[in-house]
Amino acid sequence: MEPRHAPPSSGPALDYETVIVGAGVSGIGTGIELLRHRLGSFVLLERAADLGGTWRENTYPGVAVDIPSVSYCFAFEMDYPWSRDYAPGAEILAYLKHCATKYGIDEHTRYGVHVERVQFDPATRTWTTHLAGGEQLRSRYVVAATGVLSQPKFPDIAGLATFRGKTMHTALWDHAHSLAGERVAVIGTGASAVQVVPSIATEVAQLTVFQRTPIWVGPKRDRPISDDDRASVRFSRVGLRLRRYLTELAFQIATYLVVQYTRHPRLMKRAEATMARYIRASIDDASLHDQLIPRYGLGCKRPAISNDYLLSFNRGNVHLVTAGIERVTETGIVTRDGVHHEFDTIILGTGFQTTEKGNIPRFPVIGLDGVELSEFWHRHRLQAFGGVSVPGYPNFFLTAAPYSGGFNWFTMLDATKIDGSPAMPEGKRQANTHPQPG
Repeated sequence: MEPRHAPPSSGPALDYETVIVGAGVSGIGTGIELLRHRLGSFVLLERAADLGGTWRENTYPGVAVDIPSVSYCFAFEMDYPWSRDYAPGAEILAYLKHCATKYGIDEHTRYGVHVERVQFDPATRTWTTHLAGGEQLRSRYVVAATGVLSQPKFPDIAGLATFRGKTMHTALWDHAHSLAGERVAVIGTGASAVQVVPSIATEVAQLTVFQRTPIWVGPKRDRPISDDDRASVRFSRVGLRLRRYLTELAFQIATYLVVQYTRHPRLMKRAEATMARYIRASIDDASLHDQLIPRYGLGCKRPAISNDYLLSFNRGNVHLVTAGIERVTETGIVTRDGVHHEFDTIILGTGFQTTEKGNIPRFPVIGLDGVELSEFWHRHRLQAFGGVSVPGYPNFFLTAAPYSGGFNWFTMLDATKIDGSPAMPEGKRQANTHPQPG
């Protein structure tokens, strides 16, 4: 008897061997890895007009990486002229464009392409990627490199849509709108808000931070990188690799202590006490200490690093509100203590959708037996093998699946073998074995 889903005697015509969806860090790294293995028959589909993913979309004031630049990069492309130890967002985007050009990813990328769904054909053991406009691409493999920080999360606050002033999410920053002299509200105290607040505090007339839960904040050991620095041993090939190794070792130890906190309670309490002292030392008004020091354990939420977020609350025009938000009105925000705060602009620092149904990835994925991926997870709970593949979806791979992640996105990709080695030298890349559609 012929086995189930046996391939036909002659294989189907493929447009590409591999279709990659998303031209951010993960998609670029995937393409480089395919070229390294001489698997040049692939296309990278990007819905936007340019590459970059999260670093293309997030352009709010103060946006920067919270991982040292020596580690927040591909392991094979570490010698990049960063301006600071912690690179600003625009430099991360420039770095990704540099990698895409250097390793030949540009010539494999199509922009302005919206993927409506991908579907597996058991008879031919191939995937069909359906694009807006009716075009279809057949491939052996599909890699969903759409990440998890691409869809802004908007808070469910009564009356938010009725506000007559300006409302914008940090991930959808409107640079045409000036905040100079305005009364501004920031809702949220996560990583984005920690960067935005000090960046706009000096130009606004009044800045009010609405905090539901405080965030652990530690110092950011950041400094400019000079030409003399680049000529030092620290930036030699050995120096870069050693610093990257030590940085990742520190993250691994921190992760271990968080996961195994019950085994090392004294160490965790000591770390919390150290960060609490930093918070107290940064804020002049002692009445704010208890409001800004978290009451949950360090590591329950991702902590932040900043040298100026806490100092912002020493300014006369920056205020902290911890009373819950009851509703938004046409002119401001009413808190649960009955106070009405009037504003010209409301900034939503409320993060992104992550594990919500239909978000990983954002397009439907129909596997064996016609089951859509998000529905599979809904029925059988979130699961993935090695953080990259899911049973029932053969030859379909995710760069950010359930239980993948960590402090550093690039380290996660290293662990899942999405990147890790340079592509082939110039002139030795394998061209597409199938013609470019259209």
